[in-house]
Parts: sequence; C-alpha cells; structure tokens
Amino acid sequence: MELEGGHRRMNDMWMVASVTGAVVGATATPWITAHGLAQLARLDAARPGLALASAVAGGGAGAAAIVTSHRAGTWWLVPALLVWGCALVAAASCDAVTQRIPTPLVRQAAVGTGVLLTVGFAVHGDWLGLLISGLAAAAAGVVLLLCWRFAGAGFGDVRLAVLGGLGLGHATHRGLLLALAAFSLITVTQAVITFMRDGDRRDTFPYGPALAAGFLLAATL
Repeated sequence: MELEGGHRRMNDMWMVASVTGAVVGATATPWITAHGLAQLARLDAARPGLALASAVAGGGAGAAAIVTSHRAGTWWLVPALLVWGCALVAAASCDAVTQRIPTPLVRQAAVGTGVLLTVGFAVHGDWLGLLISGLAAAAAGVVLLLCWRFAGAGFGDVRLAVLGGLGLGHATHRGLLLALAAFSLITVTQAVITFMRDGDRRDTFPYGPALAAGFLLAATL
C-alpha cells in the first residue's frame, strides 16, 4: 500500500513537471524564434500567427522533454531536452516563413544541448545513452547530407538534423518508425500543396517543420 502511494506521488510529480515543461516551452519558444529571425535579418516575418504557432508547438516540445526524461528515469536530462526541443521548434518556425534556418541558433543550441546532455548522462551514469545520442546525431546528419546532395534539401536542414539527433538517446523502435512516417507525410503534403499552389515542381518548401516533428515524436513515443 505504501509502495503504491509512492508510485502515485511520483507519477503526480511527473505530471506536474509535464505541465511546467509545456508552460516553459510555450513561453520560451516564441522568443527563441524571434531571435532566429533577427539572425536571418527577417524580423519582418515575425507575425502574431507565427508567435502563436511556435508557442503551441513549443509547449508540446516542453512536455515532450519531460516525458522523454521520465522514460529515461532521470530529471537530469530535462534542461538539455528543453533547450533541444524549443530550439528545434524555433528553427523550424523560422524555416516555415523564410525557407531559411538560422545557422547561429542551431549551432548554439547544439553546443548547449551537447554540454547539458553530457552532464545529465554523466550524473545518471548512462554512458550508453550518451553514445547513442552522439551516433544518432551523426547518422541524422549523414542522411540529410545525402538529401542535400541528391534531393534538394538545404544545408541548414543538415545542421538541424544533427541537432535533432542529439535528443534520441532513449528513442524506441516504435518512436523512430512513427517519426519516419510523420516526416514522410508532412513532406509529401507540403510538396503537394506547393505544386498545387504554384504549379512548379522546382519550387522549394521548408523541411524544417517535418524534421522537428519527426525528431520530437521519435524522442517521445
């Protein structure tokens, strides 16, 4: 009975943490998005609709950070995953309205996430998780590098993929498969909408939102 009460209290604590993470993500992500637009010298693209969309998606990223940390069994990953998720959403939001990903933002987020992950995994003693995060970042970068070379992706997408891979230290096979399906669905939908609107197959469309959604799903599910 006492054990059940302890489990219940622990679950309640994680639920409160999820709500808190969502609030932090929803608050921080619009600001990070505006910072990225400033780096691109495109503050003219900062519209109320973009701020709202990035806040909603950032709230989801914040909650995802808590859920992923819960599955890993440690609070120490929360700071790293909050930075990671909010930066992914912010970069994708910039890409959605400018077709460009702010390189300084992605680099800063990758360095910050890498340092915080190293601290979190080290304190938790999860060296395998740290190794998998590094391998996932490298693998995601290589895949998008091939897409950049042969499929018309931008080099900013390659950088974003490296950042995205850092959050996959505890990804499951199911999460990876669902993430791949979500990425494919979003990409195909964007391509169809772009072609129907402009009638030109050479028109580009942003991969950032699909990449961010895929990585967040892979880390969370």
